[in-house]
Amino acid sequence: MADNNQAAFMEALNSLKEYAKVNGNIINQDDINSYFKDLSLDETKMGMITGYLLAHNITVSGEEDNQFKEMFKDETKSEESKDDDENVTIQGIDLFSSKEDVDEKDANVAKEIANNLNYEEDEKYLKLYLDDLARIQPLSDTSKAFLLMNIVEDNDKESLAILSESYLEKVIEWITPYRNKGVLASDLVQEANLAMMSYIGEKKWLNNYEWKDKVKEGSTEDLLYVLGEINKAVKSEIEDALDMLLDEEGNANLVTGKILNKVNKVNDFAKGMMEDLGRKPTVKEVAAEMKVSEDEINEAISLSAENIENIDYPKTIKKK
Repeated sequence: MADNNQAAFMEALNSLKEYAKVNGNIINQDDINSYFKDLSLDETKMGMITGYLLAHNITVSGEEDNQFKEMFKDETKSEESKDDDENVTIQGIDLFSSKEDVDEKDANVAKEIANNLNYEEDEKYLKLYLDDLARIQPLSDTSKAFLLMNIVEDNDKESLAILSESYLEKVIEWITPYRNKGVLASDLVQEANLAMMSYIGEKKWLNNYEWKDKVKEGSTEDLLYVLGEINKAVKSEIEDALDMLLDEEGNANLVTGKILNKVNKVNDFAKGMMEDLGRKPTVKEVAAEMKVSEDEINEAISLSAENIENIDYPKTIKKK
């Protein structure tokens, strides 16, 4: 397989997923075309990309019914299913001898993807983030507590903005346990800040009437108590959001692992045949030896963006 093309493909896919995240997980076909314009993919490959995105809860406007969506849904569901069969089939190709083998191979690829992230940039990003926050005046707990009174009694928007800002630096501490686990610090901070703003900025904490009543009573002790409870709630909201983010990225990497393992298995099998035959085997010959259909071999070729090098087949993608 051409490593450069595969790397470019994965970079484009991951960049598109990041773009979708910023846009509320809603994109359109023009966005997909833009990110993959340099790879010269045909309609089938572009359809697979769309199906992959739809299966991972990214809305593609006008593309709700995609023939490849269920294929990628099946890939993600296989992680949760408890199949009693001894052999596991991935998209029709019985490639491995047991579920344990599948999980180990997929997990190894997923781990490699996570480990290859540029974590060295994290420290630079965090330093810039903290430098940017240096403009914010630090607040004591007592000051924050009285902001709560202003918000409850006067619906004071400035107090709400100041209270929200006061949590931005705290986020750095709360994301620490989640770093270097498959998600960059910039994404962790963004997700944590969204969770914090959802809870503080949208005043969800006011849904707790006990807290609201204590704030209205106005004693410093009551205000500090409520502030402490809000801190715990914000931290919990952030932890839930980051747990979900890491799970989503891990599942996406496992699906990628399944695809790469499938492609590599076919390619390696074909390489052995090529050495025996003294030429590249055809799709038909590989299918016969692997005891699978030709469509299944062609699917592996499509998933590789026609980068399988050890099989003789007509190319539809122009190579640069």
